[in-house]
Amino acid sequence: MKRVNAITFLNYFMSGALTLLIPLLLLERNVSLAEIGLVLSALPLVFMVARLVFAALADRVGWSPVFLLINWPTTFAATALYYFASSLPTFALGKVVEGLRESSYWAVSRTAVFYLSPKREGREMTKINALIWLATAVGAMAAGVAIAYLGFSLTLAALMAVSFLVGVPAVLLWRSSRKFAFHKAERAFASLNPRGRSRTFWLVSVALMFNSLATYPLITLLLPVFMAQQLDYPYVLIGVMFMLYNAVSAAATYATLHLPLSFPRAATLTILSTVASALLAGPTFLFPALLLVLAFVRGYGIGFFEHAVFKVAKDSKNMSVDIGFLHVPMRFAEFSSVLAAGFIAQAVGYAPVFVATGASFGVFALLSFQILHSR
Repeated sequence: MKRVNAITFLNYFMSGALTLLIPLLLLERNVSLAEIGLVLSALPLVFMVARLVFAALADRVGWSPVFLLINWPTTFAATALYYFASSLPTFALGKVVEGLRESSYWAVSRTAVFYLSPKREGREMTKINALIWLATAVGAMAAGVAIAYLGFSLTLAALMAVSFLVGVPAVLLWRSSRKFAFHKAERAFASLNPRGRSRTFWLVSVALMFNSLATYPLITLLLPVFMAQQLDYPYVLIGVMFMLYNAVSAAATYATLHLPLSFPRAATLTILSTVASALLAGPTFLFPALLLVLAFVRGYGIGFFEHAVFKVAKDSKNMSVDIGFLHVPMRFAEFSSVLAAGFIAQAVGYAPVFVATGASFGVFALLSFQILHSR
């Protein structure tokens, strides 16, 4: 697990840095909010398709080669594309390659955790999410400070150097998945037939979709641009706020690992997310506190997410593929929400989009509770 944790930390250090850096770089180049949303929307569509392909390969040959042969090179390639990008199509291509990077990690990360941590899969994967948010916090803070003092180009050059480090734990994991007996279909992609999954399986996928509607457009587009445009925060302060957002999410995850996934928990998440999101575009002095409330909500709710995934995937013969199918509606939601959010926020302001994200998290929490407590 230590090597999987190392890959996770390095991947999400890079993600945290790029999530903050790319929208701000495009703003610096006078790209409109709607166009930024259009560029960012390329990632989830690529993610959706590539994850299923990588998952099918992983279920046949093992998960560790995916880390080494796909995740490592695409981490470097995406950063290099951003470094040399001079037009919107090149930035969009960077998002395509970043989608390959993200999908290669998630195609196999849960499978690796499930096999390396038998009988405590849901809890270990919840802890992985906390590690992801800690790494994202460090990456966002590092990017904010580096942009302020070094500029965008030198920051991207430094991230290219960091991306090489992913290869170290990836090499060390090379043989790890080969000791497990993987189900081998007659054809490598036979498991990509979506038929035969249960009603509960697809209900979980709908719950995950609402979680994504609540968080993805907020993190990847709305928050960095809102802080830069509406609040006039300097780059260092934007990095600090992203760091605090992810650090509080991670702390909330660790602090609530042993608390039951109960109705009071789901109801608390619903109330907090709805109220905080509705006020987010209000008085500016409230923004930091409201952002931290949403960070707590994110961490407090991730247990519902991971235990719902585990409930329907734990006995799968094609685990990586089934987990990938669970996320298909979620990726469509990410594509459409980040695309729409840019146009809506530019046309009528941020408040309606913020309200929609809060309501979506409430639906996710209540639906997940129902799924976990149904037979």
